[in-house]
Amino acid sequence: MTFHHLEVFVTVCQEKTMHAAAQKLNISQPAISKSIADLEKYYHIKLFERINHRLYLTPIGETMRDHALQILGMFQDMEDEINIQGKHNHIRIGASVSVGTCLLPPLIQKLKQKLDQTTYEVVVSNTSEIEQLVNDYALDLALVEGYVDNPNLVVRHILEDELVMVVRAGHPLSGKLEIADAELEQYPFITREDGSRKRNQLEHYVQPQGLTLTMNYSCTSIEAIKQALLSTDGISVLSKMMVEKEIEKGVLTILPRNDMQFKRSIRLIYHKSKYISPAIKAFLAVLDDEIQQSANNTTA
Repeated sequence: MTFHHLEVFVTVCQEKTMHAAAQKLNISQPAISKSIADLEKYYHIKLFERINHRLYLTPIGETMRDHALQILGMFQDMEDEINIQGKHNHIRIGASVSVGTCLLPPLIQKLKQKLDQTTYEVVVSNTSEIEQLVNDYALDLALVEGYVDNPNLVVRHILEDELVMVVRAGHPLSGKLEIADAELEQYPFITREDGSRKRNQLEHYVQPQGLTLTMNYSCTSIEAIKQALLSTDGISVLSKMMVEKEIEKGVLTILPRNDMQFKRSIRLIYHKSKYISPAIKAFLAVLDDEIQQSANNTTA
């Protein structure tokens, strides 16, 4: 069993088929099949079930995948540290959409000021995808909003983010001091796509009120939701920090619903086995400074 066997195995796990794994690794499909067969023979186990031309991990295959990911991740950390140290610092950062849009850019700017010759990669996506990338050692750390429950990850509360109910300026409900449930139910709710955590958070936001929502307008991004709000009489629930500029410009407005306050946690996540490089330490220091500054502004 060699390091290459583990690399092939993990790639097959990620790509779901040997053909796709062969394309990704730029080797032949028979070579992929032989590597998997070698592993199964070496350990006297079956790693995959083959159903309808797709591969599904067996329970023991899942155990091996978890260990293989850790081994490959540690090797990558070693490679990064040895190749980069003395030349420049490199960090791979993930963020969910709200954080990646509003919080991360100034943090990166401060990181570059703090640590010379820093290079970085940033991935902005939904929380569940970012969580998986951190779990698989594809990202060094991430800032995400919402709930994270992964025993492999360190999860640390950073800041609170408030969700608000938003409509366009000039909407029939804008400017009202009190809004009844029946009035809200007259208008369509604009949401993220089904399965998105932001859609789930919308449902948690309104569930205690027993509202019957018409969610017939779903979007794949926050910007798409904003455009839909500006063009329709729809209502949406968004992160307050995501609409601050539109509120200041007067093109969107927040509906007053004191009985529907909902705050969510913005969290820092990284793998428990992650090597904390100088670049990561510097980013964490910048993040701590930002948290302290935010706390001072709140109490001032």
